[in-house]
Amino acid sequence: MKKLIPLTAVAAVLLFASCNSCGNCNKPQGIMIESDSLYMVNDSTIADAQTFIYEGTLPMTNGNIGDVLLTIQTVSLNEDGTYTITTDYVNEALADETDNGEVMVMIGMPTDSTAIIYELVSANGNPKMNLMLSPDSSLVKLDSKMKPASMNPAHKLVPKKQ
Repeated sequence: MKKLIPLTAVAAVLLFASCNSCGNCNKPQGIMIESDSLYMVNDSTIADAQTFIYEGTLPMTNGNIGDVLLTIQTVSLNEDGTYTITTDYVNEALADETDNGEVMVMIGMPTDSTAIIYELVSANGNPKMNLMLSPDSSLVKLDSKMKPASMNPAHKLVPKKQ
């Protein structure tokens, strides 16, 4: 009986040490974080960059309406990064468009010093597009006067659940 107690203690120590020897060995490669209505994906294969995907309907140039899929890739949603945007026009006579470039994050504007604005700067020479982050985590397109481009509540991009 006296030999059994030390043997049991040694076995417990070895078992504990083997479970903690590699620290985070079982850590998953991709982590999905959910908070209220914002979905973020941390893909560790791209050096801590995160991908934010939005979809919805926005007013486009010349009064056209487009179904939009916007992908922003950055370290966090408050950091500059890159984007890809695909527009499928509701007017079937117009061809679908895809654009990419840099996302510049601006904080504050004359009417709201805490507003977060994402300026999409095209790598292909297309006009800049400004999107404002709303309290519900959606993005609203702004016109050249930094006011919502449409008063239609359906004209916004919402985070896509992944």
